[in-house]
Amino acid sequence: MEAIINTRSPYYIKVSDSLLATATIELYIYSGAYQSSPSSSDLKYTITKSELETNNYVVFEISELIRDYILNDYYTGSSATNCVWVRTTITKKDSSGSTIGSASDTDYLAVDGYGYFDEGANPVLDIGYMQSNTIIYRPSDENIAIPVFRDNTNNTSVKYYNGSSLIYTVTITATTNSLNKISYSGTPISPSAFNKVEVVSNYGSGAVTETINVYDLDCSKYTPIKVTFINKFGIRQELWFDKRSNESIEASSNTYKASVMDFSTSTPSYSTSGHQDVTLDLVGKESIVMNTGYIDESFNEVFRQLMLSELVWMQDPDDSSSYLPLRPKTQSLQFKTRVNDKLVNYTVEFDFAFDKINTIR
Repeated sequence: MEAIINTRSPYYIKVSDSLLATATIELYIYSGAYQSSPSSSDLKYTITKSELETNNYVVFEISELIRDYILNDYYTGSSATNCVWVRTTITKKDSSGSTIGSASDTDYLAVDGYGYFDEGANPVLDIGYMQSNTIIYRPSDENIAIPVFRDNTNNTSVKYYNGSSLIYTVTITATTNSLNKISYSGTPISPSAFNKVEVVSNYGSGAVTETINVYDLDCSKYTPIKVTFINKFGIRQELWFDKRSNESIEASSNTYKASVMDFSTSTPSYSTSGHQDVTLDLVGKESIVMNTGYIDESFNEVFRQLMLSELVWMQDPDDSSSYLPLRPKTQSLQFKTRVNDKLVNYTVEFDFAFDKINTIR
């Protein structure tokens, strides 16, 4: 299985040799089908570094360079996610300029994920089921997306249960196409037919099974709102807010003093309905406050990742096929537990990430 680079965290490559004077890294970045020999057009960077003093090693940090080529967006109805293939070719030279040994190639898959500080350098995230929560809440009439990593050679099974009864199995086939490395296993059966999902992944060392319990949200007089965000694995994750929500608008503008005098008549005058204070560059920004119902305290991790996400969307309540970009306005969130708070629920405020007046030019 290929190594995975999480580009929101640094990724270091150390090159060392007792004779090392300089090292050169060639960085190939491309998307689509895996290439055993990337083309010259895929060569994005060539970097040469010299050893410091007599350390006999150099270090390259490559994640920021790769991230320039990852552009996350919301693809309606698509199973694609924004992953890219990365090939590093490293050449070592001694003080005379002679090549040491032969160039070495390493292939990676890069996603827009990240690790936490306590996970150490070059964090490697668990793959298979690519969410941290093993509980999913959804409206009773809504299907769910199960984000699953697709291995190069081994298939993954997504099994749907009603209690202990297996009622449906989806086979996620292996792929070497970066555009399809994440499968959002949409439920092919009625939402009411299942309440548990198992993801069975095979990566050479044996099968790994992850169990996700699915709960229906309580009936509510409020319209549930689906929020989608890029989680720490670099993929889209869904989250439902099913309690009260409030929208508001805030306007901002500049003003200037205008002359309203009319000197064209024999006696200078002005209209008392004219604007002496004139509005300039008036824009409006809308925001929305959403509330969850009572949820399991394991969702603290989900909300941590929501707060750390750079890309968030809301399903348009008036058009389920349309998604509106959001930006979390809430900057501080206190995690809740049943021991301290008895019941766990969250209130989060978002800004719509666009001007209400169309100002796109």
